[in-house]
Amino acid sequence: MKTEDKNIQIKPSNKKGESSVSIIIENELTIFSVESMKDKIIEAVTKYDHIGFVLKTVNNMDLTFIQLLYSVKKTAETRNKKVSFDVELSDDIKTLFNNSDLSKVLI
Repeated sequence: MKTEDKNIQIKPSNKKGESSVSIIIENELTIFSVESMKDKIIEAVTKYDHIGFVLKTVNNMDLTFIQLLYSVKKTAETRNKKVSFDVELSDDIKTLFNNSDLSKVLI
């Protein structure tokens, strides 16, 4: 299930009996890139019990992408699945998240 999209990599765990996946997302995380990633993310959430998001080298993020992550988190919770976030954001984006109280979404 490894993908070739420049903004997303989906890496299932190699450990036997472990139903987990790492979803590495980077660069431009906006309305312009969310459509190409949405189906891949939904497929991974459907297939695995633990979904670990890794956000790195994020140079832009908008509300559309935050809504997608929040929706995935809530959907997974209703299906008794675990979602975790490892997020590296620039100081500007961190400030925006803290000032808008959106930091709670990725916790």
